[in-house]
Amino acid sequence: MSAYGTSIDGWKDLRASLVGAGLGVAAPSLTAFGPSGTIKQLSFGVLDEVYVGLHWDHDVMPGTTAYVHVHWTTDGTSTNTVKWELKLSTAAGHNTANFPADTTIALEEAAQGTAWRHMITEDTVGFTIPEIDSLTFIRLKRVTNGGTNNTDTVFGLFLDIHYQSGPYYGTPYRSPNFYFQ
Repeated sequence: MSAYGTSIDGWKDLRASLVGAGLGVAAPSLTAFGPSGTIKQLSFGVLDEVYVGLHWDHDVMPGTTAYVHVHWTTDGTSTNTVKWELKLSTAAGHNTANFPADTTIALEEAAQGTAWRHMITEDTVGFTIPEIDSLTFIRLKRVTNGGTNNTDTVFGLFLDIHYQSGPYYGTPYRSPNFYFQ
């Protein structure tokens, strides 16, 4: 049950393609992707970074737990780990909250060892889902794993947040209180 007394319907994804993301000081490169090389995606060297913004829709269950994750792949057979660092800042809308100092989440996983394997590395701790109409801004950066970094070309593909959705696809009201007025 949520804080609003309704049941949770299931999980959804709040998605951000990295190809359209704002580039950081050390920017990833648009690089030939996949076995045929006719598609391009962003390849991340250590310290390359992008910026994305996400809007929390009216189907979220505020107060439940969400889990951020990165979709990625490599073009080679290394099984060394790839580490991502995320800095997040979230504020509720409708003149109800300020953006706080960011929170850091580190994600690290060993590559599978097969070129072009679709990897998803997810935070296991999670964070509290904010209010509807909140905005979350994220800096995604590939960082060193502190040992032997994966030397294959590493592609960051998508950044998503798994969130719990309510039994309805919207709210009765478009501004706070979203459920009762």
